Amino acid sequence: MRLLQFSTSHYCRKARLVLGYKQIKYQVENLTPGLHLLKVKPLTGLTTLPVLLAPQPDEPKAIADSTRIWQYIEQHYPQPPL
Repeated sequence: MRLLQFSTSHYCRKARLVLGYKQIKYQVENLTPGLHLLKVKPLTGLTTLPVLLAPQPDEPKAIADSTRIWQYIEQHYPQPPL
């Protein structure tokens, strides 16, 4: 898994906290504000971070929004429960 983020964003921190609590191994990619649009918009159609690139059989699934990331993690990694 890879988390696209701004290092100082509290929404990105929320996603990191969930991944850490669940002890899920992931990589962080810190993006530069403004330039992040070139990477994020083609993946999600949105311009906001965080975005979680979750492994899928064919290609990574891009999940935008810290709450949607939390829901995805809880659904696919139920233990320990949040």
